[in-house]
Amino acid sequence: MYNNKRILVPLLILLAIGFYQCAKTYDYEFTDNVPTIDSIRPERGTENTQVRIYGKNFPKDTASLKAFFNNKQGLIIEQTTANVILATVPYEAGTGPVSIKSGNENFTGPTFTYDYEAPVILDVSPLTGIAGTEITINGRKFSTVPANNKVQINGVQASLNSSTTTQLKVVVPEAKNGPVTVTANNVVNQGPIFKFIPQVVSIDQTSAFVGETVRLTGKYFDVATTKSITFNGVVANIISGSATTLDVTVPAATSGNIVVNVDGINSNPIAFTYRIAPAITGLSKTSAFAQDTLTVFGANFSGNAAPAVSFGSNSATVMNYTGNSIKVRVPNGSGVLPVTVVVDNVTSNSVQFTYLQNIIASSLNQTSPVLRNFSGIDAATVVIKGSNFGTDLSKIRVTVGGQNAQITAVDDANVTFLSPSYHSSLPNQQQIQIFHQNIEASYPNGNLSFTYLEPTILSTICTIVPAIGLPMGWYTFTYNIGGNHFNATAPNSNFEILIDGVKYTTTVNGNNAVVTTTQTSHFIKNRYDIRVNNKWGSFISAFQRNVSVSDFNYSFVNGARTITIAGDGFGSTVDANRSVRVYRIQNGSKIYLNVQPTINWSDKQLIATFTDAYIDDLTYGVEVRVNSRTATREKFFNYEQVN
Repeated sequence: MYNNKRILVPLLILLAIGFYQCAKTYDYEFTDNVPTIDSIRPERGTENTQVRIYGKNFPKDTASLKAFFNNKQGLIIEQTTANVILATVPYEAGTGPVSIKSGNENFTGPTFTYDYEAPVILDVSPLTGIAGTEITINGRKFSTVPANNKVQINGVQASLNSSTTTQLKVVVPEAKNGPVTVTANNVVNQGPIFKFIPQVVSIDQTSAFVGETVRLTGKYFDVATTKSITFNGVVANIISGSATTLDVTVPAATSGNIVVNVDGINSNPIAFTYRIAPAITGLSKTSAFAQDTLTVFGANFSGNAAPAVSFGSNSATVMNYTGNSIKVRVPNGSGVLPVTVVVDNVTSNSVQFTYLQNIIASSLNQTSPVLRNFSGIDAATVVIKGSNFGTDLSKIRVTVGGQNAQITAVDDANVTFLSPSYHSSLPNQQQIQIFHQNIEASYPNGNLSFTYLEPTILSTICTIVPAIGLPMGWYTFTYNIGGNHFNATAPNSNFEILIDGVKYTTTVNGNNAVVTTTQTSHFIKNRYDIRVNNKWGSFISAFQRNVSVSDFNYSFVNGARTITIAGDGFGSTVDANRSVRVYRIQNGSKIYLNVQPTINWSDKQLIATFTDAYIDDLTYGVEVRVNSRTATREKFFNYEQVN
């Protein structure tokens, strides 16, 4: 027992130590973050050679890092990642290990071989460009023989323009991003990285919708370890690419420039416009007839091709368009249909459109028998009989001879309007046309028309009285003229009265006109030609005053037998068609006396002479005729025989 215990205790101690050591090893590996240098590139060079130091766990704070070549401090240019440091070799460093110092810790890596005879690259300018760009390399120890100097860009030979022992000028070849190397006197040295500026030459679509694929064509697209494409600053997804093409998906952005970035170098910008799906905001008419025109309002109607507009499945004719409006002719259809716009295969939202039925105008004022013409003057009431007129007065338009008429009432079968005032130079008969929302009706019984009526004179009364307040011999003449169709909308505006060819001021009341004028006795006549005019025509009436004989007397003076006749309406000497006859009744018969041709004639008195003797106690008579009016009067005279 005792011996077993002595053996067991040391064994347990050993096991415990083993477990403890294993635990420590596990913890160390899990938390190991010690910086380590694995390799360097290049492994040899000279002063100012840029050397990439590869490893792991390098501190990110470059201010706390120092790089040494053979214990001589070099210049850290950049730390691209936590595992790569770029540093330059110091002057006359010599061959020795590369090390990194961080704080108080120093980490040593592979040996860098210092070539004292290698050419020295101090700077290269510019470090970005395209094939054909001339770059200048400043340094030392370049060959005195130009042919012994060789420059490469990422391994591709560059063309030498000029060389000295301290400067080389070369033309960049077609290559990819990579170091500038100089070989002089058969010794190579590596300088900084030359980066090609990506070049965008063209784009297959200068405008497109989000999600579409566009292709960029250019140069230097595949020379990079990193590249990106932005649309007005928004990164796009690269689908595929090569050195000269890039296919990308248009991201959700706004119009602006497309830029290709290769290894941190931006290309030239190329303009790109975002296209947005067409959108309809409204129609100029939400209902109309087939073949009518309307305008579709909205946005984004301009594309690579003209927009297409459909009414349901029926294509409309596009007459003209802008980015926010399209004028179309409504295709044939019926009912209620959706209107849509398609721009470059992208369809807009839809709005509803209602087809209207054509109206029918069959008759005027009555339906049986069919009345195709109606007569009247301005403002006459006319009714068009038909169907499908609706009840909205604002949608109906009626014209008479092309002139709009005033519509006073509308129902589905009747349209009532007032004939418009029309110009007198046109024919009396004018065509009636009716439109519903600018689409003309059909006329199954033929065209409808309206005839403007000419005036007529039915009666005339003339009174002649001495003028008040004027000298003797002045008279006031008043003509009351009655007839039809005197007015044409407004009294006096389209109506006139002429008496014997002279126009006089006329007062019109309905179909009655009054002319009042003050004239001397020379104006007194038995007959007057009265003409009435309105703008559709004229009517002339030969007006005659009535002739009357109130009395007559016989006298014998200075051997002359004279008869004096009193009356009215005799007129004056201007009435050429007139005569006076005197007779006596003897044995029941009229025996006419020989009246001399010279007669003293006035409107109310006639004096005639004659040569015949007469027997007393006989009845005598006189006949006065003026134009077509005749007046007669007989009277008994009780006188002695006259020889």
